[in-house]
Amino acid sequence: MAEEGQENNNAIIVVGAVAYDQIASTKNEFGLSGPGLNSKLDTLEEHFGGCGGNIAYGIGQHSRDAKLVSVCGELDFHSYRTHIESPCIDLQGVMTKFDAKCARAFVLSDPSGEQFIAFYPGPEVSEESWAAHLINQNLQQSPIMVCAPYPEKLMLSSLKCMTKANPQALRIWCPGQYADLLDEASLRHFSGFWDVLIGNEHEVDHLMSLDADFVSKKTVVVTAGARPIKVYMAHGGTRTFPVPKLAAPNIDPTGSGDAFIAGFASVISDHISADNKGAWIGYVNEAVKVGVRSAQRCLEHLGPQNYANIAN
Repeated sequence: MAEEGQENNNAIIVVGAVAYDQIASTKNEFGLSGPGLNSKLDTLEEHFGGCGGNIAYGIGQHSRDAKLVSVCGELDFHSYRTHIESPCIDLQGVMTKFDAKCARAFVLSDPSGEQFIAFYPGPEVSEESWAAHLINQNLQQSPIMVCAPYPEKLMLSSLKCMTKANPQALRIWCPGQYADLLDEASLRHFSGFWDVLIGNEHEVDHLMSLDADFVSKKTVVVTAGARPIKVYMAHGGTRTFPVPKLAAPNIDPTGSGDAFIAGFASVISDHISADNKGAWIGYVNEAVKVGVRSAQRCLEHLGPQNYANIAN
């Protein structure tokens, strides 16, 4: 852990959005058509969120160091900064845009846990400005980059920059809601710039529809809610991990996938070596199990950044 006010060059780099989540629930069952044109809300709360912020928060809850690289609105970032800033989380990589607000996620859940999510991405930044910002982030010593869901050009620029600056680092790509916006040509552009992909069934199924051999080339982790997690190993073979039943009630699924990624990356960061980039692979079972525990802790709380420190 870095001293206060000092940058930790060994921190896990987390690229992704910070956002305010508007979390609501309705008694209306969505069915196949989603929430429909009219849904009366029964609850409405605002929480700190955004995939980048959620993952950095989760890594901090494992007492690991994270450096958040993001762009946000200067008009309302102050309260987010006050909430997330800790000795484990470096915010020097957050670019603020004047006269702009942070991203917003509108999350509506039905009684069965199905969710409808609408996302306002917040301030835009050019690919050139983003690349210049990344170059200034001192990426050379960081063992891992987690590239969370972000606009396609910014994800690609981030992964390329990390590959060039620090080829020994492990690059974990989590395209999330941007996965099904990719086409075959786009997916090909990402080839060579990531080592591990983490996504849910829908996201990975879409990517496999673009490239049938997608899961045979590198390590791909597929989550499926309460159903078993599958890991397609880069060297061949598939591992399946059952998800333990929750002891406590499922309060809110928002951010549970990000909590899984944070737990996974936190374990890997303990076992990655600059001399042997592949050394982490022997700890993938532990990483998945810790990721599941993190996700379940998140599920027990309303909002994605309200669960407490987790001992591995």
